[in-house]
Amino acid sequence: MDLLNQPQYWYFAIGTVWSIFQGVRGVVETSLDNPQAGAWKPWERIVVLYIHDFALRFICTMAGFLSLYMAVILFNEIIPDGGLSAGDSLLLLFLFLIGVTGVVGQLHSVILIGKRPSTKSSR
Repeated sequence: MDLLNQPQYWYFAIGTVWSIFQGVRGVVETSLDNPQAGAWKPWERIVVLYIHDFALRFICTMAGFLSLYMAVILFNEIIPDGGLSAGDSLLLLFLFLIGVTGVVGQLHSVILIGKRPSTKSSR
């Protein structure tokens, strides 16, 4: 089997490595955002802060890669038929937005805040 002819393996390998990076980045960011956690026991920091943030960022980044992959597959299936319905175009747009937001590491923020990361609170 020639791995160069199977781009999805490379895509998911890169996606896994990038998701691990985003998870580690989340752990570092959490440790910097919570200086009071230095007084906690190490296992408390790991269980309460680090595992949760690593898992959330890993899963959100992987979801982004999977969404982009699904968008490409769907696009390749639709194009030969020549017809793009409104539902198909909305699904492609949704998958693309979730994919890009997840890959750049902001999907977890969107989920936790419930709005776009760049908008300010009106309070």
